[in-house]
Amino acid sequence: MSELVIDSAEGRVAVLRMNAPERLNALSLEMRDALIAALQRRFMDDECDAIVLAGAGGQFSAGGDLKSARPEPPAVARTVRHKLSRLQELVRLIALGPKPVVAAVEGKALGAGLSLAVACDGLVAAPDAQFGAAFGKVGLGPDAGILYTLPRRIGAARAQRLLLSARLVDAREALEIGLVDEVVPNAGVLAAACADALRLAAIAPLALAAVKSLGAGGCASLEEAFTEELRLQPLLALSEDNAEARAAFAAKRTPRFRGH
Repeated sequence: MSELVIDSAEGRVAVLRMNAPERLNALSLEMRDALIAALQRRFMDDECDAIVLAGAGGQFSAGGDLKSARPEPPAVARTVRHKLSRLQELVRLIALGPKPVVAAVEGKALGAGLSLAVACDGLVAAPDAQFGAAFGKVGLGPDAGILYTLPRRIGAARAQRLLLSARLVDAREALEIGLVDEVVPNAGVLAAACADALRLAAIAPLALAAVKSLGAGGCASLEEAFTEELRLQPLLALSEDNAEARAAFAAKRTPRFRGH
């Protein structure tokens, strides 16, 4: 059996490629577990500054694995809860993890596949990319955090319409509404995603992790934002990276951050 996630490196960017093209890289339970393991491994890898999430066979992911065997009725709820908890853990790692994650989308990003893409810190798409919140078409509700992540990308009203209609959005429209950050030719999608990931990784690692944790967690009010600033900023000011940034500024050179 081939690897469900192909883990390779483009310089200091780890490329995690979902590898079940015969099923349009559907997010089976095994695929979820493999992605979680790969992300955890790369988050701890000092040779990796950023991560790109992609799919094999010219497709990103068609979402949930509808071809998997349906359990007997007594086990349905238990099975669904387990599968969903693993999907939520995957999205949690992407959104809250300490390194930037950029989606490189070719072909379809549907249902939970769309949820993964919009949980990323950046989203680069090919001209043939198609996006759809297709949950309702299979009789299910939105999941994998998309009720939170999609409105943050495109606004509450647009997100509601996409979730209700379950229609496909092409790359051109996706760029217009802010669903994707960049559209490039298919041959350049991976390179553009890697470049975007490295741009995001250019800031101090501890500061980046703080921004991700606050952005994904959200601040409900200005006062809550002030509270988080008071909690985090003194700690970051004591970091070696802050001292390095000050020294580099004085010396007019590029800082060399180490995440300490």
